[in-house]
Amino acid sequence: MNLTPEVAFENNRERLLSVIYLRMGPNLRVRMDPEDVLQEVAIEAVNSWRTLSAEENAGAWLVTLARRKVARILRDQLGVAARDPRREHAIKTDLPLADRRSGPVTHADRKDRLELLEQAMERLSDNHRDVIMMMKIEGLSAREIGEQMNRSENAVHLLLSRALKRLAEELKL
Repeated sequence: MNLTPEVAFENNRERLLSVIYLRMGPNLRVRMDPEDVLQEVAIEAVNSWRTLSAEENAGAWLVTLARRKVARILRDQLGVAARDPRREHAIKTDLPLADRRSGPVTHADRKDRLELLEQAMERLSDNHRDVIMMMKIEGLSAREIGEQMNRSENAVHLLLSRALKRLAEELKL
Protein backbone atom coordinates (compact mmCIF):
# COMPACT_ATOMS: atom_id res chain seq x y z
CA MET A 1 0.00 0.00 0.00
CA ASN A 2 1.33 3.41 -0.97
CA LEU A 3 -1.43 5.43 0.65
CA THR A 4 -0.63 6.70 4.13
CA PRO A 5 -3.21 7.22 6.85
CA GLU A 6 -2.42 10.93 6.95
CA VAL A 7 -3.08 11.39 3.22
CA ALA A 8 -6.25 9.29 3.35
CA PHE A 9 -7.44 11.30 6.32
CA GLU A 10 -6.78 14.66 4.61
CA ASN A 11 -8.54 13.44 1.43
CA ASN A 12 -11.64 12.55 3.46
CA ARG A 13 -11.49 15.24 6.14
CA GLU A 14 -14.61 17.23 5.18
CA ARG A 15 -16.63 14.06 4.67
CA LEU A 16 -15.57 12.74 8.07
CA LEU A 17 -16.36 16.04 9.77
CA SER A 18 -19.84 15.98 8.23
CA VAL A 19 -20.46 12.43 9.44
CA ILE A 20 -19.26 13.30 12.94
CA TYR A 21 -21.16 16.60 13.14
CA LEU A 22 -24.46 15.15 11.97
CA ARG A 23 -24.21 11.98 14.07
CA MET A 24 -23.26 13.84 17.26
CA GLY A 25 -26.43 15.91 17.36
CA PRO A 26 -26.83 19.24 19.15
CA ASN A 27 -26.80 17.85 22.72
CA LEU A 28 -23.41 16.21 22.39
CA ARG A 29 -21.95 19.13 20.40
CA VAL A 30 -22.62 21.36 23.42
CA ARG A 31 -20.25 19.17 25.43
CA MET A 32 -17.70 18.23 22.78
CA ASP A 33 -16.36 19.86 19.62
CA PRO A 34 -16.69 17.74 16.44
CA GLU A 35 -13.12 18.79 15.55
CA ASP A 36 -11.91 17.01 18.73
CA VAL A 37 -13.73 13.85 17.71
CA LEU A 38 -12.25 14.18 14.22
CA GLN A 39 -8.78 14.34 15.75
CA GLU A 40 -9.52 11.18 17.76
CA VAL A 41 -10.62 9.44 14.56
CA ALA A 42 -7.34 10.50 12.94
CA ILE A 43 -5.37 9.02 15.82
CA GLU A 44 -7.36 5.80 15.64
CA ALA A 45 -6.81 5.64 11.86
CA VAL A 46 -3.04 5.98 12.24
CA ASN A 47 -2.95 3.38 15.01
CA SER A 48 -5.09 0.83 13.15
CA TRP A 49 -4.00 1.55 9.55
CA ARG A 50 -2.71 -2.01 9.15
CA THR A 51 -6.29 -3.32 9.37
CA LEU A 52 -7.27 -1.57 6.11
CA SER A 53 -7.65 -4.30 3.50
CA ALA A 54 -7.40 -2.18 0.32
CA GLU A 55 -6.52 1.45 -0.43
CA GLU A 56 -9.68 1.98 -2.47
CA ASN A 57 -11.69 1.28 0.70
CA ALA A 58 -9.89 3.95 2.76
CA GLY A 59 -12.75 6.49 2.62
CA ALA A 60 -15.43 4.02 3.67
CA TRP A 61 -13.08 2.59 6.33
CA LEU A 62 -12.51 6.06 7.79
CA VAL A 63 -16.25 6.79 7.80
CA THR A 64 -16.79 3.53 9.68
CA LEU A 65 -14.17 4.59 12.24
CA ALA A 66 -15.92 7.96 12.63
CA ARG A 67 -19.37 6.38 13.04
CA ARG A 68 -18.06 3.95 15.64
CA LYS A 69 -16.25 6.71 17.50
CA VAL A 70 -19.40 8.82 17.77
CA ALA A 71 -21.42 5.75 18.81
CA ARG A 72 -18.88 4.99 21.57
CA ILE A 73 -18.96 8.60 22.74
CA LEU A 74 -22.74 8.63 22.82
CA ARG A 75 -22.75 5.37 24.75
CA ASP A 76 -19.87 6.00 27.13
CA GLN A 77 -19.38 9.71 27.56
CA LEU A 78 -22.69 11.48 27.10
CA GLY A 79 -23.28 11.54 30.85
CA VAL A 80 -19.68 12.39 31.70
CA ALA A 81 -18.96 16.04 32.51
CA ALA A 82 -15.45 16.04 31.05
CA ARG A 83 -13.25 13.76 28.99
CA ASP A 84 -10.57 11.75 30.70
CA PRO A 85 -7.23 13.14 29.42
CA ARG A 86 -5.50 9.87 30.34
CA ARG A 87 -7.27 8.18 27.42
CA GLU A 88 -5.70 10.49 24.83
CA HIS A 89 -2.52 9.41 23.02
CA ALA A 90 0.00 11.42 21.04
CA ILE A 91 0.94 10.16 17.58
CA LYS A 92 4.13 10.62 15.64
CA THR A 93 3.75 11.59 11.99
CA ASP A 94 5.59 13.57 9.35
CA LEU A 95 2.41 15.17 8.05
CA PRO A 96 0.24 17.52 10.08
CA LEU A 97 -3.22 16.18 10.82
CA ALA A 98 -4.58 19.67 11.45
CA ASP A 99 -6.43 21.48 8.69
CA ARG A 100 -4.06 24.02 7.13
CA ARG A 101 -7.09 26.10 6.19
CA SER A 102 -8.06 26.59 9.78
CA GLY A 103 -8.66 29.84 11.52
CA PRO A 104 -11.52 31.56 13.25
CA VAL A 105 -13.24 32.70 10.04
CA THR A 106 -12.89 29.31 8.32
CA HIS A 107 -14.05 27.52 11.46
CA ALA A 108 -17.08 29.82 11.86
CA ASP A 109 -18.00 29.46 8.18
CA ARG A 110 -17.73 25.65 8.34
CA LYS A 111 -19.82 25.59 11.52
CA ASP A 112 -22.51 27.83 9.97
CA ARG A 113 -22.72 25.65 6.86
CA LEU A 114 -22.93 22.45 8.90
CA GLU A 115 -25.66 23.91 11.13
CA LEU A 116 -27.70 24.90 8.07
CA LEU A 117 -27.25 21.43 6.64
CA GLU A 118 -28.23 19.81 9.93
CA GLN A 119 -31.39 21.92 10.18
CA ALA A 120 -32.35 21.08 6.60
CA MET A 121 -31.64 17.36 7.20
CA GLU A 122 -33.87 17.41 10.31
CA ARG A 123 -36.77 18.66 8.20
CA LEU A 124 -36.50 15.66 5.83
CA SER A 125 -38.38 12.42 6.30
CA ASP A 126 -36.50 9.58 8.00
CA ASN A 127 -36.11 7.67 4.71
CA HIS A 128 -34.78 10.72 2.88
CA ARG A 129 -32.35 11.55 5.69
CA ASP A 130 -31.16 7.93 5.96
CA VAL A 131 -30.55 7.45 2.24
CA ILE A 132 -28.58 10.71 1.98
CA MET A 133 -26.49 9.86 5.05
CA MET A 134 -25.76 6.31 3.91
CA MET A 135 -24.91 7.09 0.30
CA LYS A 136 -23.44 10.60 0.28
CA ILE A 137 -21.84 10.82 3.71
CA GLU A 138 -21.05 7.23 4.68
CA GLY A 139 -20.30 6.10 1.12
CA LEU A 140 -22.40 2.94 1.04
CA SER A 141 -23.43 1.48 -2.32
CA ALA A 142 -27.04 1.38 -3.50
CA ARG A 143 -26.96 -2.40 -3.06
CA GLU A 144 -25.84 -2.10 0.58
CA ILE A 145 -28.45 0.57 1.29
CA GLY A 146 -31.12 -1.51 -0.43
CA GLU A 147 -30.32 -4.43 1.85
CA GLN A 148 -30.64 -2.24 4.94
CA MET A 149 -33.83 -0.52 3.79
CA ASN A 150 -35.44 -3.58 2.12
CA ARG A 151 -35.50 -1.87 -1.29
CA SER A 152 -34.14 -2.62 -4.73
CA GLU A 153 -31.09 -0.72 -6.02
CA ASN A 154 -33.32 1.19 -8.45
CA ALA A 155 -35.67 2.15 -5.61
CA VAL A 156 -32.67 3.41 -3.61
CA HIS A 157 -31.51 5.57 -6.52
CA LEU A 158 -35.01 6.96 -6.97
CA LEU A 159 -35.33 7.63 -3.24
CA LEU A 160 -31.92 9.36 -3.23
CA SER A 161 -32.93 11.53 -6.18
CA ARG A 162 -36.11 12.62 -4.42
CA ALA A 163 -34.25 13.13 -1.13
CA LEU A 164 -31.58 15.33 -2.74
CA LYS A 165 -34.24 17.37 -4.52
CA ARG A 166 -36.07 17.87 -1.22
CA LEU A 167 -32.81 18.76 0.55
CA ALA A 168 -32.03 21.34 -2.14
CA GLU A 169 -35.49 22.84 -1.58
CA GLU A 170 -34.86 22.99 2.18
CA LEU A 171 -31.48 24.66 1.60
CA LYS A 172 -33.09 26.97 -0.98
CA LEU A 173 -30.49 26.12 -3.64
